[in-house]
Amino acid sequence: MNNKITTSLFVLFLIVFSSFSQKNTTTTVSNEQQKSTPTIELLAPNMDAINAEDKLRDKQGKLYRIGIALFTNLSPENSGVWTTDQQGNKTWSLTIKSAGAEALSFIFDHFDLNGKSTFKVLNKKGELVHAIVTNEDELEDLQQHLALCFGDELTLMLSEPKGTMASSIHLDRVIYNYRSTGNPSAAKVNESDACEVNVNCSPVGDNWQDEKRGVARIYVVEPAGAGWCSGSLVNNTAQDCKPFMLSAFHCGENSTTANFNVWKFYFKYEVTGCINPTSGGTLGSNVITGSVKKADANDGGGNSGSDFLLVQMGTANNEATTINKLKTTGFNAYWNGWDANNTATTGGVGIHHPAGDIKKISTFNGTTISSTYGGQVSGTHWRLTWSSNSNGHGVTEGGSSGSPIFNNSTGRIIGTLTGGSSYCNAQTSPDLYGKMSFHWTSNGTEAIYQLKPFLDPTNSGLMVLNGSGNPCSPASIDENEVSKFAYTSIYPNPFTAEFTIDLTSIETENITLTVSDFSGKIVQTTATKTGQQVIVDLTHLAQGVYQVKLTTDSAQLTKLVVKK
Repeated sequence: MNNKITTSLFVLFLIVFSSFSQKNTTTTVSNEQQKSTPTIELLAPNMDAINAEDKLRDKQGKLYRIGIALFTNLSPENSGVWTTDQQGNKTWSLTIKSAGAEALSFIFDHFDLNGKSTFKVLNKKGELVHAIVTNEDELEDLQQHLALCFGDELTLMLSEPKGTMASSIHLDRVIYNYRSTGNPSAAKVNESDACEVNVNCSPVGDNWQDEKRGVARIYVVEPAGAGWCSGSLVNNTAQDCKPFMLSAFHCGENSTTANFNVWKFYFKYEVTGCINPTSGGTLGSNVITGSVKKADANDGGGNSGSDFLLVQMGTANNEATTINKLKTTGFNAYWNGWDANNTATTGGVGIHHPAGDIKKISTFNGTTISSTYGGQVSGTHWRLTWSSNSNGHGVTEGGSSGSPIFNNSTGRIIGTLTGGSSYCNAQTSPDLYGKMSFHWTSNGTEAIYQLKPFLDPTNSGLMVLNGSGNPCSPASIDENEVSKFAYTSIYPNPFTAEFTIDLTSIETENITLTVSDFSGKIVQTTATKTGQQVIVDLTHLAQGVYQVKLTTDSAQLTKLVVKK
């Protein structure tokens, strides 16, 4: 969170291990086998210097850092040891130690497993500290990130069944995570300040059970380290379930394309009720790995703009796979709506992951005030102060940066957190959220500095959009099904009386065409066939926004059209 100037910042960014980094108490390898594995010791960073740097970084409003990168050049070709069992199965192992780390994260710039090969990370007891990795977990760019494995001495183990083509891996860096890791043995659970209120506390969280499903905590990777931010999944006017995550520019200001490829997004990281957990358990088991930057404010973290960042989770080519994952019961994700009007609002909530902790909620009853963050450009941010509620008096902290603020009236996002001065011992000090209205088109003339081209790809002119748990029905999407509608176009849009749907690129198939108004009421249904152009006459309907849904036996497409 930008410009938090309190000592509470020094205990931020809780991370509880995910299913990908969840400890398994089953012994998977003998101690004798591990003892025969060579060890490479990486020099731990100078923590006195790091702590001094962190104090300055916190005052400057930079990403709150939890880890330092230790650069490596390790592979089965130049390190570790190979063994072969009586059946001809081969195993490569290497132990990596960096004294004093609460957790180690392993980032591979090349990770390609063949056949039924597996990759494990084990602690000194021979226990898994990360889910077993197979070729099904491979990323499209062949990078990999095995995040926050608890301990400072861990063994990497690659197993290749007899006759399997050799796998290819290269460990580019190890992140030395030194604080806020969620490691129970380091007493690193519940590191947010005591006044924070769990999002599922009743009654304060009762009316926000949809919106909370879109909020995620983000493990940010930079060239020299890692840290925590928050963000929200957001809907767009095409309502096609694009996995867009909205956060703050200062969270990813220093990240490279390769760094974005291994960011991690943790959904449903929360507990029921108001009681905080005493250990990590299985929290945070729903994780998306990887992202592609789409747009940002490019403003020095709010110094001259509204400090927004938009990324697409996953990759451009695995979009349908990412969407399917978000729709599973485990994720139960929600594409939050937004309001891009520059209109003050009275009352609302912030939903966030302060200190990387479980999801929290903070409330305000007053009216937002148009303000600025860096002082160079006016009207970039909403300023507000938090109010007490029946469950407490939440604030924001480091790790909350990039989180959404929702208005009370419609539950839509009106801004994203840049920073401020609220803490549990200063609960009425103000915080500042970059305006959605400024994000829209005001940070620059190019599309890469605007939200509008991505959240209004239909150029509908809409300034508000509701959220949805499934804006792109049906419940799941197949890559091949998406491609069926790849060349389908609807024109003109906006239209005055009628529009044309070009279905000529789709193989002959029965299709149902449904038109609904913005409330969801069906106003027209037509049965037709693909392979032709269909003219839809809506002369009899009022001006406004309508949803057009095309459904075949095997695919579905939803688009928004605007009648002028």
